Amino acid sequence: MRQIPVDTSAAEPVGASDTPPVGVAAAISPSADLLDRALVGWERFLDTFEGASDE
Repeated sequence: MRQIPVDTSAAEPVGASDTPPVGVAAAISPSADLLDRALVGWERFLDTFEGASDE
């Protein structure tokens, strides 16, 4: 994953506000339902390709 440069020179001191500083990303995991739906969609996408020819 590519790092995003963050300019912290104008950032408020830690604890000065309830919002995280710019550039901080939350670690969010996808739900099991979302992963299942993505897998079904991926398999449906792969099924759209024709099989390899025997030439």
